[in-house]
Amino acid sequence: MKPGMLGGLLLLAYQLIPLAAQPAARIDLDLSNRYVWHGLSRAAGLVLQPSVAAGYRWHRVVLAGGLVRHYELDRVSPGELSELAAGSDHLGEDDAWAQAELELGAVRVRSGVTRYVFRAGPPRNTTELCAAVAVTTRYLNPTLESWWDVGRVRGGFVRASASSPVFGWPTAPFWFIALVGAVGVNLGQAPDPVRPDDPANFASRGPTHAELGLNFVSRLQHWSGVGSASLSIALNSQLNFDAATRYGGAGGRRNFIFWLSTGVTLLLGGEAKLPR
Repeated sequence: MKPGMLGGLLLLAYQLIPLAAQPAARIDLDLSNRYVWHGLSRAAGLVLQPSVAAGYRWHRVVLAGGLVRHYELDRVSPGELSELAAGSDHLGEDDAWAQAELELGAVRVRSGVTRYVFRAGPPRNTTELCAAVAVTTRYLNPTLESWWDVGRVRGGFVRASASSPVFGWPTAPFWFIALVGAVGVNLGQAPDPVRPDDPANFASRGPTHAELGLNFVSRLQHWSGVGSASLSIALNSQLNFDAATRYGGAGGRRNFIFWLSTGVTLLLGGEAKLPR
């Protein structure tokens, strides 16, 4: 189903059901000069990441799901950090996810599953389960996430993050700046001495990386009762602790990396708080 048709169906349903139950849709188009996942650099170069998500809110419960695609726009050279093989198509990865979230005042608890499908190279498809708790306040928004690979690597990864508003413009056109930071910890995705042939994501247990960035968001348009469109720009930096997060392709190692990303977001429907 095309994203436009999905949004139309959700808006139609929104007019036909009680206010307590609200469907919502989200469409994102992001462009970045690096693709980083759990602190691991998977591609260096221009990466286009379109995504679509749909959700349904019933009182304090939100059920949602979506798909993210990863296109590498640059030509791949031998030894370059990339998910693609030389001469292959631009699509490197598809991520399909589903989650359930419960709102308890300022606290949100969620669990979900993500399926990773790699379109090039050796078979690496896998599935992760996730459990997270987040707290929303006026000045600080911390989140603790636990990820468990149940397919390929079979191990745990924890990410603790927080964001804090730095500045906001209170009149139209609205725009906001937030400071964001995170730390990743590997709990079981390193090589196992008992089974040295098993795949691994990280080189050792313990802290993998630390992130720090600035996010700028500007609301481009708001349609009362329908949704909104916004523009985002993010400057991201990462300090690498693990040998795997330091890897930069062709044998390169970097203790510190930074990258720039920008995107356009279209939100339709209710207040389901759909993630990216």
